Amino acid sequence: FQEIACQVAEAFFGEDISEDTLRQIVFDTLSFEVPLVKVKENIYSLELFHGPTHAFKDVGARFMARLLGYFIREQREKEVHVLVATSGDTGSAVANGFLGVNGIHVHVLYPKGKVSEIQEKQFTTLGQNITALEIDGTFDDCQALVKAAFTDKELNENLVLTSANSINVARFLPQAFYYFYAYAQ
Repeated sequence: FQEIACQVAEAFFGEDISEDTLRQIVFDTLSFEVPLVKVKENIYSLELFHGPTHAFKDVGARFMARLLGYFIREQREKEVHVLVATSGDTGSAVANGFLGVNGIHVHVLYPKGKVSEIQEKQFTTLGQNITALEIDGTFDDCQALVKAAFTDKELNENLVLTSANSINVARFLPQAFYYFYAYAQ
């Protein structure tokens, strides 16, 4: 899986990152199995739940975290604040993926009483560079707050902001890794 992911990542990012560094990012990201399981004749299932939070989003979130961490180190950017609205699995995958990445602070906004207990624990108990913010509202309210932050002129003059929701290509593009892997099987 990692070898195919390296080839796909090279096609996407090869002009911006050395092959060795990209390889290191991919192997660090994909430190878990993604087995292709035969269901019956000519029907297979790609198991995407073997990552640390058991969500398919682990691949994209972990890759984005390491990629962003690399660019921050290379460009000596000031601290980046990652904003993410979640109803569960996105927050877990992003928090776990970015945990301990220097130069990045993650803010997870989630609706009070609307995420599973296990998912809530996955992103509220980490500490370090992860801050979980419980919002008295819906997922849409959380998302509206994130969007408002991106359009707040004063906030953006003082902080470097980015999103870890699916609007960020660095979060969803790595999902192509497992499509190529499954096809190659």
